[in-house]
Amino acid sequence: MGNVSGRAEDLVDADIDDGNNMRRASSSSAGYVRGGGSSSSPPASPPRPHSPRMFVPQILMNQQQEDSDGPPQKKIPTLLTCTLGGRNIYVEGSWDNWTSKKLVEKSGKDHTILLMLSSGVHRYRFIVDGERRFIPDLPCETDNVGQILNLVDVHDFVPDSVESVSELMAPPSPDSSYGFHVPGEKEFSKEPPQLPAQLYLGVLNSRSTEEGCARPRHVVLDHLYIEKGWGAHPLVALSYTHRFRSKYVTCVLYKAIER
Repeated sequence: MGNVSGRAEDLVDADIDDGNNMRRASSSSAGYVRGGGSSSSPPASPPRPHSPRMFVPQILMNQQQEDSDGPPQKKIPTLLTCTLGGRNIYVEGSWDNWTSKKLVEKSGKDHTILLMLSSGVHRYRFIVDGERRFIPDLPCETDNVGQILNLVDVHDFVPDSVESVSELMAPPSPDSSYGFHVPGEKEFSKEPPQLPAQLYLGVLNSRSTEEGCARPRHVVLDHLYIEKGWGAHPLVALSYTHRFRSKYVTCVLYKAIER
């Protein structure tokens, strides 16, 4: 009986290895169990079919991983200005799916904020002192709920051609305007002036008109000037010019010379 059993198992293995129908192998094994006289031998279980390997999901997952690992989108600086007044102003928008609120700082009479946004159309609104508002002077639209939102179109500016930009630049100076003049020995041998030439442009040396004196230059401010032997009288004139904001104040003191 043991020989018959071993022969039946060999037949089952041969049928599976030859690639024949799986039903044939299982029926042969089942027939032997029914015909056996011994109840102690366990029934032979049908062979487990081999499932083919699936590679398609792995390829799709690899493609999705490559797409997620791609280069990030370029961020473009975008300035948003709120002209609605108020004290505490925030802004929220579709750039982060309306998940956060950013504080808008005051700049002069208005409130501004600089955001780094990706290229495209974004929707946003301001929160002025706890109230959601929009700027009617800027592009806006109404959503499905009926709320009015402002729009901003962000795109990176690229000039059409370099030639159009070069037209706005100043033309280069001609070559004839340049020279190569070597100073002579007399210019190097001259003694430097004892005082800067601008200091002689004080109020005492300027001529006054009916309209008044000319505005003093900034180089003569906060300097004390003295002039002796003024006119036929033995006088000494002292002058001092000071500036207060946009006003210029000059004080002149005349004193007789004692002999």
